[in-house]
Amino acid sequence: MATHPITRYVPLLIAGDEGGLRDLFSGAPRVNDPYLGWVEDARFAEFVETSHATLRERAATVEHVHTTANAARATEECVVRMVRPAGTVTLPVALAGDTSSDAHLESVRVYHSMRALLGYSLPRPPTMPPLSTLVLPDVIGRYHDCLARRDLAGILEQFAPDGELRESVGAEAVHRGLGELRRFFTVLFSGGGGPGFEHCAIVDEGASCSVESVVTAWGRSPFPPQAAAAVYERADTGLLSGVRMYDDVELPLARN
Repeated sequence: MATHPITRYVPLLIAGDEGGLRDLFSGAPRVNDPYLGWVEDARFAEFVETSHATLRERAATVEHVHTTANAARATEECVVRMVRPAGTVTLPVALAGDTSSDAHLESVRVYHSMRALLGYSLPRPPTMPPLSTLVLPDVIGRYHDCLARRDLAGILEQFAPDGELRESVGAEAVHRGLGELRRFFTVLFSGGGGPGFEHCAIVDEGASCSVESVVTAWGRSPFPPQAAAAVYERADTGLLSGVRMYDDVELPLARN
């Protein structure tokens, strides 16, 4: 299987290769950036130049993690490392793209936390409209149903014994095994509830499934709709072996 063009987006951005980036798209580039919002064709050259300068200054490198793709969409996961005065920043990044009939990109939506870059979270409006007819499959649907009901025991039942969840704030923010997962979700629910989601797009290729969503609620707290994405890995048993989150949602509770 040929490499999906979305896998080349971050390496080309680090290199500052505007022509190479434009070649990934079927038409004019269209990118939704966590900081800038939608970057259309007229702003694309400036966006590439500025991004390249910042990434070069920080000696950025990228490590591919996983690509989840079907004929219509793809999600590329990678880790970007940048050198800053306080030390190296390790930033998990997901890029979700719509694919044209000629296997080029129509648009790209970039998901990552801004906390490691700015020192705080940056609320982000939805990048896509929710799709009321979208139904999450099997274990992923059960996981979200348990989230909505604050069903801690039910959530843990959806994970394989050695399953893990990685938060969006950094590659080291991993909760592995049922004991650590129990502690994570206990804190997650301690503010009076968990997140409420409306889902926008899904790419499911069996072993992995990516979902783009809008977080519409968090327990009893008022919550402006915010963009989010996640990738779910299935174990051979059909349970979750991994959940990787990509968002900049600030939890309305004190983190322990």
